[in-house]
Amino acid sequence: MSIRHYRIASAATFAALSFTLLASAELKSIGPAQIEMHLPGGTAGLSIDGKSSKLIAVEAGGVITVRARLDCVSEDKEHTSCLKTGIAMRDKHLWKHIQADKYPDAALVVERSQLKIPNDNDKSEGDATGSFTLHGVKKQLSFHYAAQRTGSDIQVQGQLKINLNDYNIERPSFSGVHTGMVADIKVQFKLRE
Repeated sequence: MSIRHYRIASAATFAALSFTLLASAELKSIGPAQIEMHLPGGTAGLSIDGKSSKLIAVEAGGVITVRARLDCVSEDKEHTSCLKTGIAMRDKHLWKHIQADKYPDAALVVERSQLKIPNDNDKSEGDATGSFTLHGVKKQLSFHYAAQRTGSDIQVQGQLKINLNDYNIERPSFSGVHTGMVADIKVQFKLRE
């Protein structure tokens, strides 16, 4: 084999290996992330809105897991909900209500093959189904997502609705006033490949 043929063969092999490594690169969270939960009003319009940055996403073996932490520790060393509602006592009641001491996380698991991962400087959007676990109950759940890629970074936004009954969570109430039972959840995070 001539030196010229050897160099061409080496370059082709390197390119093929590089493509294979890039194609199999796994995704992981970088930068700030956020989850927002809105539980609309029921009796007398009692609603709960909460936000948290305790959200990570990772990929392993072609499966993407988005995990939200529900059990946090406050400045006074008390356990409280990671979903902050703007009122410390309500955060503590939410923590107790969802039994975050027993079930400290909620997670959505989805096969990467179900998602349209955008090319560089492109966007994608779609609906998919994954396995959602909350309060010790795992169920298949449909969700909507949008993604925008810049280089190896992918900005992701997702939306889903959950019925608290499906996850054995009682209707939140305070002094006889109740919320609704269907929570709207929005997430946003950045992934890097």
